[in-house]
Amino acid sequence: MEIEKIIYDTTREIYSVEDKLSIATVFIFCDKIGSVQMAELLYTDNHEKLVKNLNLKYVDFDVDFSIRFDNKNVNNSFYKTLEKVREKEDANGYYKALFNKDPYALIIADIVNYNFDKVEFKKFTKKVNEQLSLCF
Repeated sequence: MEIEKIIYDTTREIYSVEDKLSIATVFIFCDKIGSVQMAELLYTDNHEKLVKNLNLKYVDFDVDFSIRFDNKNVNNSFYKTLEKVREKEDANGYYKALFNKDPYALIIADIVNYNFDKVEFKKFTKKVNEQLSLCF
């Protein structure tokens, strides 16, 4: 995701760098956490609650996800950014399907977010070779 260009375009009405960074932080962090969290960010009805939950859940990360939704310009810029990210990143509707708990989208998310670092590759490749080998 190229959030930098989107943030640059959608936060022009904000003069504070901190406010611009607060918006960017939420989008970048949700993108890096995984597609399920990104889908929630893109399609939830209550973004203030989502940001509050992120602050509670990741308190050990020393990251402040707070966004000043009470400021008209910040609020407007956040929702402009949200719309642009939806247009660019969810053109095929994957995040919408994921947010709506579509079974196929959930399976794809599990596959994409699988942590291959935990798999012992020697055992894994040996099993794959056994399964794919032809018996003569």
